[in-house]
Amino acid sequence: MITPNSLGATQRMLPVLPLVEIVRASTSSDEAVDAAYAWAERAGKQPVRCNDTPGFIVNRILIPLLNDCVRVLDEASVQPDEMDKAMTNGAGWPLGPCALIDLIGVDVHVHASEALHAKLGEPRMAPPERLTQMEREGRLGRKSGRGFYEY
Repeated sequence: MITPNSLGATQRMLPVLPLVEIVRASTSSDEAVDAAYAWAERAGKQPVRCNDTPGFIVNRILIPLLNDCVRVLDEASVQPDEMDKAMTNGAGWPLGPCALIDLIGVDVHVHASEALHAKLGEPRMAPPERLTQMEREGRLGRKSGRGFYEY
């Protein structure tokens, strides 16, 4: 069993990420965007600018990537701990995809996947069946005590 204490310092710190996405809407003024950026810097955050698009920057890239990782679990008969080991040690990720989905919350990830899929229609955005099944079973990750791992 993996416990919250065995997951490591990086994983425990993730809810306090430094990134802030400053999203420019079609009606945003340069002054408003610059003011939001400056405020985020003063707050000790690492702001980045982007135009309004589904998922903004991080979720637009991360959601389909995590979905691909989950699909590989079934397609290649990979265990969650092996997937996490592969991505932390082979790709330099600070946290494996299964542990990250458990941290985010399976339900939150499924909702974000469904929203991106509805907006963009790209198959990689749709949540994998494994995640929707986990959500139906109440295996939501850390918040429920069980997801890919038990907590």
